[in-house]
Amino acid sequence: MSDQKKKGIVALSDDDLLNVAGGFGEGGVVSSGSFSSYTGTGLDIVVQWTVGADMAGGRELQAVVGTNSSNLSCASFGNGVTLNVGGMVYTAANNAIDYHGGGTVYNTLASFVVPIYPGTVQVTASWRFNGVYSGNNIGEITASGVVYA
Repeated sequence: MSDQKKKGIVALSDDDLLNVAGGFGEGGVVSSGSFSSYTGTGLDIVVQWTVGADMAGGRELQAVVGTNSSNLSCASFGNGVTLNVGGMVYTAANNAIDYHGGGTVYNTLASFVVPIYPGTVQVTASWRFNGVYSGNNIGEITASGVVYA
């Protein structure tokens, strides 16, 4: 993890992310929201994000990239998820998923905690699925949105 911190990124588990949600020091939460892709195949990614501030005016983006899907199996891939925050690109391994339930569920692929400049920032998340889902060949799935920092 020390190598990741040197790069300005820390990958968090779901439990760790919940533990720091709202824990932005005394500056508190600036904004939060979500955005998603639309592939038309039933396999999409969703980005849930929160921006926090510290007392010095610095900003931090916490983003969880996941998928809404049913009957999905995929292996972990070293640089499977990419997050582009205003031109700064971060990568993380995606979690392996093996879900064969009856309905659509949200599965976390990767979590990011990265610096972000104050203002309106374009954020894009991509997942290199590179497989077949519901009879459709799918390469990369991308979701974009605006984050208010």
